Amino acid sequence: MQKDYITERLKFLIELFKLCWFAIFAVGGASVSLVIGQFDFQRWAWAGAGAMLVLALLVLVWHTHSKMLHF
Repeated sequence: MQKDYITERLKFLIELFKLCWFAIFAVGGASVSLVIGQFDFQRWAWAGAGAMLVLALLVLVWHTHSKMLHF
């Protein structure tokens, strides 16, 4: 039972890790594309929100990676 739990938990953490990296690239690219162009406060606000989300996802990636190493 313990081996099955560890195997399934690692599979879940690996998929979460991949999903977070995909989201980082998607949100990061969208934020950069908002910054490029004419200056508009609303665009910069959305880009800032995207940057904050990227930082939160990076923390999640770091936490997931440390949990994978723990197993």
